[in-house]
Amino acid sequence: MYIVQHIFLAACVFISCVFSLYWQGIRKKQIFILSAISGLVCGLTICLQQDIQYNILISMVFIVLYLSVVLFQPEVSWMDVVAADTLACAGFGAFQTGIIVLLEIKEISSTFRVVLAVFYLLVICVFFKMSASYFPGKQWKEYLSEDASILDIKIDSQRAFCGLMILYSVCCAIPAVTGTFSVAVLGSEFGCFWAGLFLLNLIIINQKKTVTLDSERQSRENMQMYMSVIRSQRHDYNFHVQTLQGLLQKKAYTECEKYVKELLCDSVEMNNILPLEDAAISALILSFKNRAKTKGIFMEISVENSLSNVATNVYETNKIIGNLLQNALDETEQLKDKSYGIRLNILKRGEYCVINVSNKTQSDNPLEAYQPGKSTKNGHEGIGIASVRAILERCGGVLYAKKEENIVFFIAKIPIVLTEREYQ
Repeated sequence: MYIVQHIFLAACVFISCVFSLYWQGIRKKQIFILSAISGLVCGLTICLQQDIQYNILISMVFIVLYLSVVLFQPEVSWMDVVAADTLACAGFGAFQTGIIVLLEIKEISSTFRVVLAVFYLLVICVFFKMSASYFPGKQWKEYLSEDASILDIKIDSQRAFCGLMILYSVCCAIPAVTGTFSVAVLGSEFGCFWAGLFLLNLIIINQKKTVTLDSERQSRENMQMYMSVIRSQRHDYNFHVQTLQGLLQKKAYTECEKYVKELLCDSVEMNNILPLEDAAISALILSFKNRAKTKGIFMEISVENSLSNVATNVYETNKIIGNLLQNALDETEQLKDKSYGIRLNILKRGEYCVINVSNKTQSDNPLEAYQPGKSTKNGHEGIGIASVRAILERCGGVLYAKKEENIVFFIAKIPIVLTEREYQ
């Protein structure tokens, strides 16, 4: 029976690792290879000739270390590692508890106990298949990027969610680690594991809907802003026509020529954003330009890329541009010399679209002030730049900054997604 227990131990490790990695949307081939290796290694604990309880503990430690090592890659976040470790440990604890309980029922024959254990694993696989449609996939972290506020207490959504996962894992693993085996424990473990997993998935689904609603709301606000700018331009157009007509009637040609030149300069500035394909992005930039103008700050805009094929959606792109422009506007507003103003350049460099925002700074080390959790502005905690960085990391982009004399540049590089026609 000792050998049988270790065969089931290896099977439980394999299934729990498959479960954990599949939850995060990792490729199936990679899932089965990594899970098979972990199951094989943990099955070899039979060579230790120790009590099965000791080998369960060794296997759980191995799962944590093994998944942490194989997932430790630049494109894998700490949240992925925590999720993989906690879900694998929770699954292994719940599955192994059931196996031990069934194999230790002395009232029935050993053969029937083995059959029950196999049936138990089959039931787990069926539940796994049924619940797989609720699994969030590889993009699950993006729905937890925003902080929340509960009872006026600011909560870091990512860390709070990972804390819940760790607590869930510990609760599911306690019976297996402590050797608390009974039919009642088996029922509790089975129910708690699936119920807890379902609740974790519900949290992500709810967050996804919240992000989607926020995106739609932001798009509507941007479109309303854009229409407001259009109506304002129409009003200004009528005013300009009336002014030019009056100057021509008075035959004030010199004043008329001067007025036309100023009008042309304003028209050129407006035309600078025409390459942008999405009206919501244009509206956001125009709103910042108008806000800067009311504060006596000149904003120069140069657009050489339409942002139509970047890896971020419109909501995320606006979030990147908006945060960078907001920081530039806040810092420039504090300066006595506003002659440099704010400069926004959107261009293409290789496989990236580059968004470059620059402004004059009075800080000796402005880059340090924009580290996560730090800010030079009252009431801010560097969340804006951290949010931009999180968006770019998810899509394979990068955010960095540099300083030349008293000018600071914040540069966001967003990968360009080629269409099938462009690829060919």
